[in-house]
Order: sequence, then structure tokens, then C-alpha cells
Amino acid sequence: MQYTSDERIDTYHNWQQSQKIPINTGFFIEDLRKIEVAPWDHKGGLGAFINLDGTGGTNDAYVCEIPPGKQLRPQRQLYEEMVFILDGHGATSVWQKNGRKHTFEWHPGSLFGVPLNTWHQLFNGQGNVSVRYFAVTNAPFMMNLFHNLDFIFDNDFAFADRFLPEDDEYFSGKGQLWGRKMSVNFVPNTRDIQLYEWKERGAGGRHVNFDLAGNVMAPTSRNSQWAGTRRPIVMAPELTSPS
Repeated sequence: MQYTSDERIDTYHNWQQSQKIPINTGFFIEDLRKIEVAPWDHKGGLGAFINLDGTGGTNDAYVCEIPPGKQLRPQRQLYEEMVFILDGHGATSVWQKNGRKHTFEWHPGSLFGVPLNTWHQLFNGQGNVSVRYFAVTNAPFMMNLFHNLDFIFDNDFAFADRFLPEDDEYFSGKGQLWGRKMSVNFVPNTRDIQLYEWKERGAGGRHVNFDLAGNVMAPTSRNSQWAGTRRPIVMAPELTSPS
């Protein structure tokens, strides 16, 4: 790339504008199930971006909707992504080139990480209602680091340290727990997973922290509950080093 001025090159912004779907900004979204979505050719469904104030250009989010009985396009990308199912039942297939496919089913409340640069495809398993999910990625950081969309979306490198097609248990939902952290790639239901006491956060506080698919932003995906409150799922990624 040759620079001809001091003007900042924002590859992510340019790519985002080219997607021609709604872009939501501000400090919060009141209801992810109600935000407007529009046809999104890149995904093969409907979608909307979310760029919250304070993220500093390190991560973004989006909502995607899969019409009844349909599926999204097969895709891979050189940025991390974690997915939380808002509505609907369906399945996801994940694979590497020349490797076997892993397919697992999900429903509202499911959470999973997409292993870095793996092929993946999401399917709506119902013929009468749409699926809607919420995803957080570090696309802004990665796109603005390399300034090359072909490198991001058409890269053959396989991260065998993050995903081994031969691992039959990868999306089984079984995790390894240490302290209040769980290394897991698929959480079937965040709403009934066991939480662990965290006195430092206040009396009655309970919590679990997810490390999803080896992603460096996933350790801050967390599920917390305080005495007398409903249990929220918090997806607040940071670019950190793996523990």
C-alpha cells in the first residue's frame, strides 16, 4: 500500500459502509430483538451493525436474521467472533479445508465461539419462524491492521492450535473449569449453567467467565448474577492475551 496523504485509512469503515445495512451507535441497545435489519448480501440473510461508543475501534457487533427454513452463506474470516442466539432453533457447521464437518444444534440462550478462520455456516432449523442472533467480533482491529480484505476473507491458513477437526468433543459443550473461568467452545444454555460465588463483587454475587474457542477477546464473555436479580449474559470483549 502506498500512502499519498496523512488522512487516516479506515478499511473497516469503508467495508462497513459498503454492506448497506443499518448501523446502530450510542451507548446501549434497548432490545436486540427489535432493531431494524435489512438484506445483507455478504451473509445471505438480514443484518444490522452495532458500534457502541467507547469501543475504541477494537471490536464491533451485529445482529443477523435467518429467514424460516433458510441458511446463511458458508464463510470464513480472519477475525474472532462469538455468537449468542436470541431467537429460534437451528444448527451451525464448522470445518477446515479437506477436514470433516462439526455440526451442533442451538436454541435461545446458546453461546459459541467461531474458531479463527474456519469455514462455518448457520442454518435455521424451523420452517415457520426466523432465527436472530447477536455476534461480537474484532473485525475493526483486524481490518485496520492489515488494510486488505482479501487477506481477511480469502486466507487459507488453518489455525490448528485453535481448531482440530479430529477433536470429536470440540463442540460437545464440555468445558474445563479453573476458578471461575471455563474453557469451552459451545455453551448450550447460558441461562441454566452453574455459576460460582464471587464475594469480591458483592454479597450474593455469582459468576462464570467463558474462554471461547481460544479467542483472545472471549475471556470477558461472562455470565453473572447477584442476589435477587435476573441472570444476564454479558459480551464485553477486550483484546487481551490468552491466559
